[in-house]
Amino acid sequence: MAKDKKKKIMRPKAIPPKGFRDYFGTDVAERNLMLTQITEVYHRYGFDALESPAVETVEALGKFLPDVDRPNEGVFSWQDDDDAWMALRYDLTAPLARVYSQFRNDLPSPYRRYAMGPVSVSYTHLTLPTIYSV
Repeated sequence: MAKDKKKKIMRPKAIPPKGFRDYFGTDVAERNLMLTQITEVYHRYGFDALESPAVETVEALGKFLPDVDRPNEGVFSWQDDDDAWMALRYDLTAPLARVYSQFRNDLPSPYRRYAMGPVSVSYTHLTLPTIYSV
């Protein structure tokens, strides 16, 4: 009688995706302190914080995409319930352009802002502050 070999179940490895890492206690505290100090300098020079969604319409990202006819190529994108293409932002420039276009009549001139936040790039978790005056 041949022995029935049990098929070994392959379990996923408990590791973050390539290029990403977990941050704990001291690392998080030190990064938060650094970002607070950077923020204080921006405020001292008249810059305001801008937080924009991590998701933008492909239309807003349009000219920055590698292939506008195939928006799901090169960036993480999907179609929402209304069949509009959405994508994760991959930098903080396109959201600034959309915000300025949308609120230009309500923003001071020049509009000085800084932004810090994650972007959908596998080799970075944190985009260092970017400075723009519009």
